[in-house]
Amino acid sequence: MANEPDPPNEWRVYEQDKTPDPEPAPPSAPPSVFPPVPYGDASSSSQPIVIRSSSGGPKLVLIMIAVIVLGVVVAGAVAIFAAVDSGIGGLGGIDAKDPDDFEELIATLEEERGTTVVHDVNFYTDYIIVYMPYTDDPKDDRQIAFTWRGGDLEEWTRGTTTDPRFDLKEIDPDVIEGMCDPVLERADGATPDDCSVFLSPPSFEGDEGWFRASASDDFGRSVTVKYDKEGVEIPEETP
Repeated sequence: MANEPDPPNEWRVYEQDKTPDPEPAPPSAPPSVFPPVPYGDASSSSQPIVIRSSSGGPKLVLIMIAVIVLGVVVAGAVAIFAAVDSGIGGLGGIDAKDPDDFEELIATLEEERGTTVVHDVNFYTDYIIVYMPYTDDPKDDRQIAFTWRGGDLEEWTRGTTTDPRFDLKEIDPDVIEGMCDPVLERADGATPDDCSVFLSPPSFEGDEGWFRASASDDFGRSVTVKYDKEGVEIPEETP
C-alpha cells in the first residue's frame, strides 16, 4: 500500500517482564480537623466532652439529696421538742403553776443549792423565779435569783434585800392548784398565761397572805386574790 513503511527485516520477540511492581506508598494522613494552637502542645487544646448517663441517674441524686435534707429537718425538730420537754436552752418546758412542777422545783433547789430556804418565789407561765439568800448567815443581806424551766437552775440577778426567809419545804405544793381561777373570772379578757402567782411571807403583822394570784383585764386594771399558807382564799377587805 502506498505510503506505508516497509516491514522490518526481523521480528522482535517480546519477553514478559517478571519484575514485581513496586508497592504503592501509604496514603498521607488527613489534615487535622482542629486548627493549630498558637502555642503549647496541640493535645492540650480543649475539646468538648460528652458524658452520657441513664435517665435514672439525676433522679436518684435528687432523691438522695431530698432524703438528707429531710433527715436534717427531722433531727432539728426532735432536738427542739426535746429541749421544750426538758426546759433546756431557755425554752419553757413546765407549767409553773402545776403542783408536780412546784414539787420538782423544791427537789432541784435541794440538789443543786443544798438548801430550800428562800425569800420569794414567782410562778409565771412556763418558768419560775426563785430569790434566795446568798449565804446561810442571817446578817448577810446579799441575794441571788435563779430562773427554773424544768432543767438546771440558771442564775438571773444578784442584789441585796431585807425580806424575811422561809423554808420552801414548809409549803404544800398542792395548794397552788386553781389559784388563778378566781382571778380569771374577774379579769375580763385575761387568759391563763396572763395570771402569775407570787409566794412570800406576810409583809406586816396581822397579814395572813402568803400567796397572791394576779392578772390584768382588757383595760389594764390589776385583779389580785390573796391566799394564806394553806391555800385558803382571803376575802377582800371592804372599806
